[in-house]
Amino acid sequence: MPQIPYVFNQLSQFIDRDYFEILVARYHGNMYIKEFSCWNHLQVMIWAQLTSRHSLRDIEVSLRAHADKLYRMGMGKHISRNNISHANSKREVAIYRELAQRMMQKAASVRVRNPQLEELSKLFSINGFFAIDSSSVKFELNKYPWSVPQQGVGGIKLHTMYDLLKEVPRMCLITGHEERDQTFMEDYPYEKGCLYIIDKAYMKTRGLFSIEASKGYFIVPIKRNVKYLVLKINTEHERPIEVLADRMIEFTSRWAKTGYPKELRLVTYYVEQKGKAMQFLTNNFKLPAEKIALLYKYRWDIEVFFKWIKQHLRINSFYGTSANAIMIQIYTAFTAYCILALVADAISYKGSLYDFANMLSVSLTEKVYIRDLIDRYKELD
Repeated sequence: MPQIPYVFNQLSQFIDRDYFEILVARYHGNMYIKEFSCWNHLQVMIWAQLTSRHSLRDIEVSLRAHADKLYRMGMGKHISRNNISHANSKREVAIYRELAQRMMQKAASVRVRNPQLEELSKLFSINGFFAIDSSSVKFELNKYPWSVPQQGVGGIKLHTMYDLLKEVPRMCLITGHEERDQTFMEDYPYEKGCLYIIDKAYMKTRGLFSIEASKGYFIVPIKRNVKYLVLKINTEHERPIEVLADRMIEFTSRWAKTGYPKELRLVTYYVEQKGKAMQFLTNNFKLPAEKIALLYKYRWDIEVFFKWIKQHLRINSFYGTSANAIMIQIYTAFTAYCILALVADAISYKGSLYDFANMLSVSLTEKVYIRDLIDRYKELD
């Protein structure tokens, strides 16, 4: 009779190990390493994320309690604060960044978790809905002197594309917090037929045209200083009183027109909660005007994601002070999030990812199938 693997090992099975070893070989991650390989390091960092360890000492103590299980859990036999600290500061970040990106691509296969957006996607033939935004993590300059100061503090920025239909990240890039949001707009992996809901800070005409060139759509609030010419006022359909205007426009300033030479649609919508009118630019000419404003509200979902990952995974307090250590920790957090999403989808778990993570975090060293573990908790409800 086959043995039941530890819960932690069942989670690790969702990592593409072959791809990870290819990355390790490509970047010479295990060169001159006799103990504590890159795989051991990754497993320890995922353990730290799933169990919300606060420090290197906390990681070491928590694992020492399970010393007889660590080898079979893929962590090796040489776990210490010094080994973890050295690996965080010296291992090649690209290994963990590209693994996180691979896991985000893999998580794109999970089931749809937003039925309202799924209905809209079918009704208007849109292949997917994505939010694009960034979130900053600030820290003290005296502890992180390599960080570029902004208003007296250091920090990093997570530039993220988030799948609103499936509630998983699709892309994350870590930069210093001094980088402007729109800097990397032209490099995002836009897809044909998908709609991108974007914060005002990302309104860069060349970036918007990159979405148009990929045959995708976007919705973005227009900036106040943008100059444009009204070509046509759309009056074909009845519309709610909240829709104050629906117009076809084109940019008139030299730089904006060079960046985006095509026509655009400008929808003006009264937002009752804010007590003011907002204007949204889009290159989708089929969606009703009220749906444009409704879809922009879904941009809040990426803010909820940022809040979740900061509260329940370790990306606000760090296990090291070097830029290398911080980036490895954050990319590992995104990998851990994708593992949770993939496992929840595999067992058709319908509850919140927060509850799912909590149930697993206290059971990682148990030998029980995850589906049976969830059923055990359901019986207690």
